[in-house]
Amino acid sequence: MNTFIPLAKGSILVPSGRDKHLHIICNDPVPYPKYANAESVLLVNITTLYPDLPFDESCILDVGDHPFITHQSFVYYGKADIFAATSLVAGVQAGELKIRQACPDPTFTRILSGFEVSKRVSGKVKNYYQKYIVK
Repeated sequence: MNTFIPLAKGSILVPSGRDKHLHIICNDPVPYPKYANAESVLLVNITTLYPDLPFDESCILDVGDHPFITHQSFVYYGKADIFAATSLVAGVQAGELKIRQACPDPTFTRILSGFEVSKRVSGKVKNYYQKYIVK
């Protein structure tokens, strides 16, 4: 069995209610003081865009932007969160999380850029993004 290592551009399916949503890993693992310096990553949710429902317009994704996306979607910055890398590895090993194809470079760049403009990014996530991801 190969060991999963959560790295930037990786993508996983995460349970959300009765469905699973695509999540993009935004950085390679870094020690995070709030997790006793355990390695952590930032995940952001990709969600189906329904024009009649509110959505974050900061980054819209279309078919072809990622191999898993089959209809117009948006990056749900309001649900972005920080996770211990070990919890993702354990989730994959337990079969709760499913590994998907890596995010293509142009799409990944657009997703990261959205953290700069979305008004829905929490303060905690914005601080993490600025400290560990922005170069």
